[in-house]
Amino acid sequence: MHNNQPTRDRLLHMDDATLLRHCRTDVFRGTGRGGQKRNTTESAVRLTHELTGISAENDDTRSQAKNRTLALRELRRQLALQWRQPPPAKWPHSSAPGKRSPDFALWMAHLLDACEAFQYRISDIARFCNTSTAQLVKDLTLDRQLWRHINEQRREHGHKPLKIR
Repeated sequence: MHNNQPTRDRLLHMDDATLLRHCRTDVFRGTGRGGQKRNTTESAVRLTHELTGISAENDDTRSQAKNRTLALRELRRQLALQWRQPPPAKWPHSSAPGKRSPDFALWMAHLLDACEAFQYRISDIARFCNTSTAQLVKDLTLDRQLWRHINEQRREHGHKPLKIR
């Protein structure tokens, strides 16, 4: 990556307007149900991060501005799920932030970096994150996509999938 390009962590910390400047924005007509005006206005938004090609879209509302905000939230999640880096030398989080917290995507990215480094062995990841295995598994359930991703990767690494207790 070029030195003038922002790192994943910097991207996840950016305010919405700054992150948007790193994306291509496409607007289009939403699909599916939603009333008469749903398919007549270009309110759906797709954001593609130019450096990585990672994209997210939203067409939940008839408001292009609201859909852009929701697509940005999803883009942050996708950047966290898909862009791996070496884990931080020391775990930088005291606990898992709430799913709606602006720090959630960064926490998720760091957690997945640690998962990759420790080959998805939950006890090693929990030790690195200064938490118990039970708390780590509980934290993983905060996001459905995160939970699925972790279990898919655990299977690929020869581990049994995690179960919610």
